[in-house]
This record gives sequence, structure tokens and C-alpha cells, in this order.
Amino acid sequence: MNLFAQGLYRYIEQEMKEIYPDNWLQKAKSSLQDQQAARKRNFPKIFPQDVSLQLKLIIKQWDQVFQNKLSKAQIAIVEELIEIRNNCTHQSSFSTDDTYEALYLIGKFLKAINAQEAEELAKKKQVVSRLLYQEQFGYEVRQNIFPEKEKSIRERLATILEKIPFRDASLLQDALTHSTYLQENLNKAKEVNEYSDRLEFIGHKLLYFLSTEYLYHHYQNKSKSQVESLHLILRKDRHLARYARDLNIGKYILLGKVEEAKQGYENNLLLSQIFTSVIGAYYIDSGVEAVRNFLAPIFINYLENPIDVEVENQEIKIENYNFKIENSNPKNYFQEWVQKKGKPAYIPKYQTQQSGGSDDKPIFLSEVFVADIKYGQGEGGSKKDAKKRAAENALAKLKQEGLI
Repeated sequence: MNLFAQGLYRYIEQEMKEIYPDNWLQKAKSSLQDQQAARKRNFPKIFPQDVSLQLKLIIKQWDQVFQNKLSKAQIAIVEELIEIRNNCTHQSSFSTDDTYEALYLIGKFLKAINAQEAEELAKKKQVVSRLLYQEQFGYEVRQNIFPEKEKSIRERLATILEKIPFRDASLLQDALTHSTYLQENLNKAKEVNEYSDRLEFIGHKLLYFLSTEYLYHHYQNKSKSQVESLHLILRKDRHLARYARDLNIGKYILLGKVEEAKQGYENNLLLSQIFTSVIGAYYIDSGVEAVRNFLAPIFINYLENPIDVEVENQEIKIENYNFKIENSNPKNYFQEWVQKKGKPAYIPKYQTQQSGGSDDKPIFLSEVFVADIKYGQGEGGSKKDAKKRAAENALAKLKQEGLI
């Protein structure tokens, strides 16, 4: 609350002096006479540190001072914070939900009044939110981690941990452990708490949501179709692989011998999967706020510095050459695989949108899902071609996993 008190006091002093230039503090004291603290002789020392008094003064001086300075939404925040403060005073413990709400409201209000403390509070909010999330969920999920194991993992993954500060480093290791490694090392499977494919599932959902949220807030002058194109760019497997390379993730992936011999740690498909798993793991470890703050600068970088089109097209050609499934109709082949695996009720669904190009030469990106799980994606000069490439991409991943 100290940061909030500092920023709020400076704002109140500034606005009160405009109306009461000679005796603003005395006026503040007289307005708060129904508050016991305001009747004390040391009020000038108490007031700069007492958030409750500061908030109540805004209410008391609303008509005279703050009505033309704050919006109705902002005065509503003041009233909510007073209520939270009162509840905290009369309760033996402060709930996690109340803490989250208070941090959110304080940050929003400080930003509205252009307080310099807003930026510092945002950093502290991330740390506090992370600790609260861990307190509520973390220990229920991870209770069997030995200090010696944790230390060993931290030493091995120090480079990544400098950029993504996992509280529980073994979760990061789980995300970096590929299924082919566990298939060849069954004795290691019992040491894994979260399988990478499960982490990939939640990571994929997070990337979809957080990239959508980022674009909504930062590209308000763009049309819907333009934002959708940018959204597709952020979620391309090739771009996710770039994110992974920036973190040097390939160096630390645990692969099966066959996949390692094929240099799977350089494969775009595999790198994108592992990066998504890392995002899922970081969410479980530290919560959505930490993931949001980690991804924001990545989104900025890749939206401002997109992959060179010629380089990307060359990568696609190489990737298709290396991983192409020899089948004349990959969409049918993929659907047959889905049904053979005991999922006859499921039909692959393709989501296809224009991702680039021009009106006369568009480029489409298609993503294929089975039961809301993404299996692959591909680009083409037509929607039909993009769907075909998405099916080929899905089959390539399945082949890579040894499933076909």
C-alpha cells in the first residue's frame, strides 16, 4: 500500500492546491473530522501514509475538487477500494480474490491519474500475483520435488531460467521432455509430473487467448481482417519455433535417440510444440499474469520484425521436403487416422483465413483441429491448398511422434 499512498497523496495535493492554494491540508483535515485519525494533532504526518483517509477525502471533496478530474468509473474504483479496505480491517485474513482485485484496482487508478508509481506497482503486482497463485495452487500440484533434484535442474537449465523465472524448475524440465525420450526411457516416466503434450494443450490455449488480447489492446486502429492476419502470424508454427530458438530451447530438449539422430531439436514442428509446452508449464508455475508479461515483448518484437517472406518460403520448401507424407490425399489420410485411433465421432475441422498476400494473390493459413486440439497448420495460395498443407503438417507431426 505504500506505493499507492505515495502516488495518491501527490495527486490529491496537486488537485487540492488548485482549489485551496493556501490551506489545502487544513481543508482536508476539516473535511475528515468524522474520522478519528483526522482529529489527531499529527494529521500532517499521518495523512501522506494513510490510504483510507486519502480515498475518503476524494469522496468528501468530490463536488468541490475531483468531479471534473475523475470519471464515474474512477470514483467507483475509489468506493470499491474503500470497501475492500474496510473488509480487510474487520477480517482476520485477506482472501486471494480480494488481493487480486485490490492490486488490479490500485494499478488501474494509479494509471488513470498518471502516477509514476504505476509502473513500479505493475512489477510488484506480477511478483505478488505469482506468489498468491502458488499459494493457492502450486503446493497442491507439486509436493514431491527434492531439493537436490531441483538444484541439479536449475544448474542445467540456468540459461532459460534467466529469461523465464520458474519457481519450480522441474516443471520446465517436464515441458522440455519429449514423448520419444520417455518411450525409450520408461524408468524416467515416473519422475515426470506433467507430460509435455498436456502442457502443450494448455499452452496452445494460452497463446491463442493472450495473443488475441494483446492485439485487441494494441492495434485498435486496425480492421478485424488486419487483426486476424496479425493473430495468425503470432501463432504460426514457424514463428513459435523462432521464439524457441531465441530462448535456445533446442539445446535442452530431451529427445529419444532416433529423433536426436534426425536433429529434431532443429525441427520447426518440434520446437513449436516444445515452446508451447513451456508456456503451459509457466502458467501452472506462475499464473497467467507472468505468462502475459513474458509474451508481450515477444509479440512486439515479431510484429515489428516479421520473418522475411523469401526466407520463410525456403524454410517451408525444406520442411515439406523433409517431412512430406507420400499420399495423394492427405486430408482423407488424416481423417482415416483419426477414426482408426478410436475417435470415429470426431471429424477434423479446418479453420482457414487469409494471412497475407494481396487481393489478387492471397495467402491463406489453415489450422486443423480434432476435438478442439490443434494438430497442424499450413499455408497456400487457395483455401483448398492451405487445408491440404495443414493435413500434411498434421501427418508430419504424427510421423515425428512415431504414431503413423
